[in-house]
Amino acid sequence: MVCGLQFLHSEGIIHRDFKPENILFSNKGHIKIADFGLAAENVFGNKTISGSIGTLHNMAPEMVQCHIYNSAVDWWAFGIVLSKMATGRSPFYEGRKAEKCIHFILNCQPSYSEQLSTELQDLLEKLLKKKPYQRLGFKGDIRIHPFFKSINWIKVERQNVEPPFQPEPQPNPDVSIPASALEVLNIDTASTYSYSLQDFTYLSRSWQA
Repeated sequence: MVCGLQFLHSEGIIHRDFKPENILFSNKGHIKIADFGLAAENVFGNKTISGSIGTLHNMAPEMVQCHIYNSAVDWWAFGIVLSKMATGRSPFYEGRKAEKCIHFILNCQPSYSEQLSTELQDLLEKLLKKKPYQRLGFKGDIRIHPFFKSINWIKVERQNVEPPFQPEPQPNPDVSIPASALEVLNIDTASTYSYSLQDFTYLSRSWQA
């Protein structure tokens, strides 16, 4: 995910809806970022954009407040995703009340499980900084954080590291129409038919062919 976000940002793309539902596995188990329907393009360097868009629970404070923002919003969302991966929950309010969700994002510090390692908690704290220019990923090199000390980033980018999760191989889907379905239709395309709908109070002539 880190490699994917860094690549997108190097191309001037902000995803703006980074969440578990938009993170997929390839058939070999490698991570793929999906769904760019809300992405913003051509956001390079110090350029900023505006617009509150995406999934509220994953929105950074500056986006919630409709302020201008940059790629730092994706690193906030990455922090939310990482917390969910580690603990099964968001470090903020997860209910359906929008006002309460906004209050927690803007005014409350994230809460973490005591079971988290020191390195992971430190990483999450640096990703979930309220001020975007202080947020790791946007500021500094996230790859050198102690939590990632065992990762060979070059091998990861080249997909030379065996993924810990291997998807079950699936047979190619059969998209052909079964003969039984064609028999149910029982339509001779070479002939011309006249259809009539029964039990209607009104029947338009245009419904007949």
